Amino acid sequence: VELYMATKRPIKSKDIADKLGINEGTVRNSMVALRAMGYIESKTGPYGGYIPTQKALEYVKMPTNAVFALDIAPITINKLPTNLYVTGIELLDVINPFSNRALVRVIGDLRNVRVGDNVRIGPTANSRVIIEGVITEKNEGLRELVVSINKLVAIPKVKVEELMSKNVVTIRQDAPLREAAKVFAERKIRALPVIDDEGRMVGLITSSEVARAFHEGNLDAKVRDYMRRDVPMIDKDSDLYDAMRLMIANRIGRLIVASNGKPLGIITRTDVLNYLASLD
Repeated sequence: VELYMATKRPIKSKDIADKLGINEGTVRNSMVALRAMGYIESKTGPYGGYIPTQKALEYVKMPTNAVFALDIAPITINKLPTNLYVTGIELLDVINPFSNRALVRVIGDLRNVRVGDNVRIGPTANSRVIIEGVITEKNEGLRELVVSINKLVAIPKVKVEELMSKNVVTIRQDAPLREAAKVFAERKIRALPVIDDEGRMVGLITSSEVARAFHEGNLDAKVRDYMRRDVPMIDKDSDLYDAMRLMIANRIGRLIVASNGKPLGIITRTDVLNYLASLD
């Protein structure tokens, strides 16, 4: 709204991203939600962009306690994923020490959501907040929920390098599987990054693959014959939040931490959970 009032022209997602110092893709995702709620209109063409509606102009004049407004986040109900997305969160009863509630605005069908359901929101895209609690009120018409907060955590900006396990053990792709089996037994680990002659990661071999090879009678096979390729990696300077999203997206419990393609360490789901638990 501020950009539009200053220029009187449609605002492009890049303009908003530059103004807020965030990723342009995050802006586009937010615009989808805002358009669905009737806060913006889209104009196509070389001079196109986003234009705030009268509803948006009226909204920004209203006083609000919102601290995570327009911050899209996934929502889980009773530990099950849903097609619901949170677009805004307002903390209620901020000055009341005996009550801790949040008003949550949602995109999606709320018919299967019940008062009393356990809910988990986040992490939110910008403020990186996770909220866990119980739904105490529901308004399908306004697409709003009131959540009694049991836990609220803000994910700090910390580099993956600070949390990873260092001195990672690797194995060359041309090594025999027998060597991998020996390392697994001696080190009591279940996975090894596989490297080429230049020390760059080319895959991952796990104890399960070694066991499968032996079961198939391929006792003389090489690591490269059974290793997993296209293994997700994360740069050492990446943020903890990025690591969490990558693990969730790939449904994995560990990530190889690398620099210029060379493995430096491993960060696991347990590392992340232990760190977040230490913030309480």
